[in-house]
Amino acid sequence: GCCNETVKEPKMTRKDIIDTEVRTPAENARSFLATLCVSFTIMMVVCMALGTIFAGEESKQGIMYCWSLLGACVCTTALQFVFFTPTVIKRMAYPLRLFLFGICLYAVLAVLAVVMRWFPADMAGAWVSFTISYLVALAVATAAYAAKHRREERTLNEKLNEYRRNNS
Repeated sequence: GCCNETVKEPKMTRKDIIDTEVRTPAENARSFLATLCVSFTIMMVVCMALGTIFAGEESKQGIMYCWSLLGACVCTTALQFVFFTPTVIKRMAYPLRLFLFGICLYAVLAVLAVVMRWFPADMAGAWVSFTISYLVALAVATAAYAAKHRREERTLNEKLNEYRRNNS
């Protein structure tokens, strides 16, 4: 009768579950690089702290240089948070965000360059080299981010179109 019927369970496919043990090579590479960056940063901070305390005077300039680079990284990250997330600035055109970010980051790096003596601050040629290097690095980073954003947008649009086709 009615109680002896077997209920067929739906067959699960790979799309029905998330297997946290299976990662693509790209995911593995990203995970490895993230772990490497965190480990390196922790080790550098510990070594810089110990070096600041125990190193001889001849080593202090190099250690302070490393601290200034960490400071530059912290400032860059903070400025990225301010200019490229909606947390602080709600509505602003991307070109204006990029321009203001670039100006603020240049100012921060210029102050660090002078205070930490990254190069002879009284030499115009050093400032020209610094500025050109900064602009090239900013342009390359911007181009890389724009390419990544276009790739992600294309992938999302493809998936959205696929979803619409399958659910119309």
